[in-house]
Amino acid sequence: MAGASKPRIAFLGECMVELYHRPGDEVSVMRRTVGGDTLNAAVYCRRALGETGAADVHYVTRVGDDAFGLEIPAFIRDEGVETEHVEIAKGETTGLYAISRDDKGERSFSYWRSASAARRLFAEGRDEALEAEIEGFDGLVYSGISLAILSPEGRERLLTLAGRMKAAGRIVAFDGNYRPRLWASREEAAETIARAHAHASLSLPGLDDEQVLYCDPDATSAVRRLLALGATSAIVKSGGEPALLGDATGLREVAGVQAPRIVDTTSAGDSFNGAALAALVSGASLEEAARAGHRMASAVIGEYGAIVPREATWWAEGPRQD
Repeated sequence: MAGASKPRIAFLGECMVELYHRPGDEVSVMRRTVGGDTLNAAVYCRRALGETGAADVHYVTRVGDDAFGLEIPAFIRDEGVETEHVEIAKGETTGLYAISRDDKGERSFSYWRSASAARRLFAEGRDEALEAEIEGFDGLVYSGISLAILSPEGRERLLTLAGRMKAAGRIVAFDGNYRPRLWASREEAAETIARAHAHASLSLPGLDDEQVLYCDPDATSAVRRLLALGATSAIVKSGGEPALLGDATGLREVAGVQAPRIVDTTSAGDSFNGAALAALVSGASLEEAARAGHRMASAVIGEYGAIVPREATWWAEGPRQD
């Protein structure tokens, strides 16, 4: 892997204030924490690396200088994730979302993010030095949400950066994470997300998103389409069902891990991504990475919130521990 002896992995996107209600609390009580798809993945990647120190995990974003935004860097650092690329934007605001759940733990979201500071990442005339620095990293992780919140120029710059990094042999991991409200149209989302998959060394989408965007009848069709687009490898997630893997050696399944309980599926896919990436940068195979992803997700959905208590998901011996 290119770069320093210890790989540096940049997770890029939007982190927000998260509000959620926990059963048993008073109806009027909303708990507050921090979340966001790529931040969640970064945190679970770092936790899965445990005490091995196999890689340095960095988060790249912008937050407002409001009271909430000012607290976010310390929250991220407390998780062992590097924050030198978390910009506090003067006079701008931090996004916020609230989680609602049904009686099966399935979640829905309400967002207040239209003026989020993260939307100006890679905006016109901005972040040239940041872009150059990220290109020197050993890995880039982003999502369809990362793309959706950016300006058209910002999207093009991020996609071009991903393409250059993949061509240079870096890890470029991408999860489509389709959120219809963030896009002008389904067609725009499908075209942009397909380009990102083409630039990926590892595509990590959920089957449900791929089916909405591309009408894939099953995971096999989705994996074959991703590889045909240009992704070097793919892991298509299907909730607790087996994940389907594909690369130049063919397609194969990795069974899920039975969750002890399911109370909140908010960060299931993000935690899978983080643990899978931790395994890969630690030298694991694609199959081992998928098993690590399943294991992490099965623990996360048994707790409330996007980033669950550390003791539930800290793997002292690293992601290949059984």
